[in-house]
Amino acid sequence: MNIIIGSAQSPILASAQSRAELEAAASRRGVESVVANSRADLMRELPRADAIWIEPATYDAEFVATLRRDVGHLKWIQLMSTGFDAVERYGAPDGVVVTNAGDAYAPLVAEHALALLLALGRGLPDALDSGAEHQWKSEIGARVTTLDGAAVTIFGFGRIGREIALRLRPFGTRIIAVTQRGRLEPLADETLSSDKLGDALKVSDALIVAAPLTKSTHHAIGAKELSALPRHAFVINIGRGPIIDGAALSHALAKGVIGGAGLDVTDPEPLPLDDPLWACKNVIVTPHIAAMGGALPARRLAAILQRNLDHFINGRELENRIF
Repeated sequence: MNIIIGSAQSPILASAQSRAELEAAASRRGVESVVANSRADLMRELPRADAIWIEPATYDAEFVATLRRDVGHLKWIQLMSTGFDAVERYGAPDGVVVTNAGDAYAPLVAEHALALLLALGRGLPDALDSGAEHQWKSEIGARVTTLDGAAVTIFGFGRIGREIALRLRPFGTRIIAVTQRGRLEPLADETLSSDKLGDALKVSDALIVAAPLTKSTHHAIGAKELSALPRHAFVINIGRGPIIDGAALSHALAKGVIGGAGLDVTDPEPLPLDDPLWACKNVIVTPHIAAMGGALPARRLAAILQRNLDHFINGRELENRIF
């Protein structure tokens, strides 16, 4: 049995130590592993692979077309990410199971979402601006808000959404979960289906986007949805950039339709130098780093990969299957 570990481009498993640990884990199970340090390496090794562990950026039209022509021995593709929009876009060859990273990054992404929300609410962008000018502006305090008693809508209540809710609850926040079907969520005070999103937004002090990017969520947050929010509300996106209409968001921020935004993901990425979002006030942009957190995410992901490898070897159902 052969497995390709395509981790050279992965920000989580890029270290030599991480790759060596995965290779050792495969060897202990009697599996031959090859680390693909380039796309050329990956394509060369592909015909003899039973499984591939790759970043979603590798999963493009060329890659899928190659597999469809000759899938070889391949039975399993493990994405190193939670997001699977590339697989949604290009599909998967017949007979190949695709899994994602499950909850490997959920606690870290939730922590980042809360950091963005707290930073906006406590006036940190204004404080940093005045600090850069060496000015003491106590009037910032008049715009500071609290999460105690605030209503926060979480759009997408999967693993990351639930982790966000866990971290919000101690603040005394009212949590509104918006899911596809609106099934009851124990961690939420109220759960609404996605067609009721507007109702949730009308009473929300903040919107946190934590949904995966699919055909139904692409530009799910547009001008209409942003206008439904109160003018003081904040928008946080740690899901995928295209879930929010970027032009509508820029307009809403420039015109004061919403109070501010915290964005770890944008559309496109990186955000172009001339994108109007850079000029908007009360905006925090971080460069898609929500899943980072020292050695912890690599350990969490490695544990999932190794469990799935055991399942694969023993013919059991794989965890976090998406296709």
